[in-house]
Amino acid sequence: MSPYPSLEKGQVDQLFLAYTGYSIGSDGTPHYQFWEMTDFLPLLTHTDSKTGCVDGTMFSDFLFLALGILNESGEGRHLTRNEKAPANWNEWVRYLDELFLCNRNLDALCQAVQRSCLSTTNVWIALPYPNPQIFSNDLRRVQAVVDWMCLFLATWSNSHLKCCLRLQGFYWLQESLYEHGGNYDDRFVIAEVNQQIHTCKMDGTLFKSIWIPYQQARGWSEWRSLGFDLAFLQPNAYFNPQRSIRESAASAYTYGMGVEIEFDLAVTYDQAKRERLLAYLRKGTTGGTDAQGRYFGPYQFESPLAWYTGGWFFGKNGRKQAMVSLYQSNDPLYDIIFRYLNGINEL
Repeated sequence: MSPYPSLEKGQVDQLFLAYTGYSIGSDGTPHYQFWEMTDFLPLLTHTDSKTGCVDGTMFSDFLFLALGILNESGEGRHLTRNEKAPANWNEWVRYLDELFLCNRNLDALCQAVQRSCLSTTNVWIALPYPNPQIFSNDLRRVQAVVDWMCLFLATWSNSHLKCCLRLQGFYWLQESLYEHGGNYDDRFVIAEVNQQIHTCKMDGTLFKSIWIPYQQARGWSEWRSLGFDLAFLQPNAYFNPQRSIRESAASAYTYGMGVEIEFDLAVTYDQAKRERLLAYLRKGTTGGTDAQGRYFGPYQFESPLAWYTGGWFFGKNGRKQAMVSLYQSNDPLYDIIFRYLNGINEL
């Protein structure tokens, strides 16, 4: 029996990370991130290029998350941990408003489901990180996150989205634990927030909580004791070749975590980056051992997968995103990923 999280429990199968709000560059420049209905269609189902007929499904779950947002003055504020420009409550509400924009993001996914042959799809929502610079102690940090979650649920309940989207739960946005000292302890905040998530119910279904720490992040292996229902481990090998996919997969296998597959728009033009993605896929078909001899199973078949495919890039050739661009350009890699999602080994 696989130590990976059991797929039979039905928590997550293939989780797609959909970036919304704003990403904020190292120079402080904000970059808008949003989704429209046509962007989601090729992520829900696959169409046979020869017959023009739908021949299968793509991603089973969609995680909506934002790294940043703009304040009322148009300045970038971070929804993740940041010491220079952390988001406050008003900016958290602006993030919530972005999620519920008409014809974008959640509404766009709902429209795409209605246009597809599917009846519904699963949705997860990222919770903003309560920065100690904004919220003065851990109890206030917890209360702020819970208040935001309740505001989200109230908005969701009054929307039309329930007809086509199944809200599954929430995601802890910060990828590592921080020990700020004094009155601040991420472990306490996370555990309390997760406890609150598990008391929430909608239409008879209790919500779950998920996390995606990176390899070697502080506290990554503590995910169960923190109260998460499911965690995925990021290898980071796509962006840093010195990191090991095998080591990350073995750690995920040992600690009962899912695996994250990582790539971005560079796979459409950079052969070296394309090969790094294929390395993720190949190792998932066979399993193996890491340099220390630790075994990991074939995560393509045995593990829930999270898919980081980058955000939106605005350049001289228009608005682009990796998975959407692979589809639009008829890149064979799009079909390879479709078959991989459905457990077909062709690598």
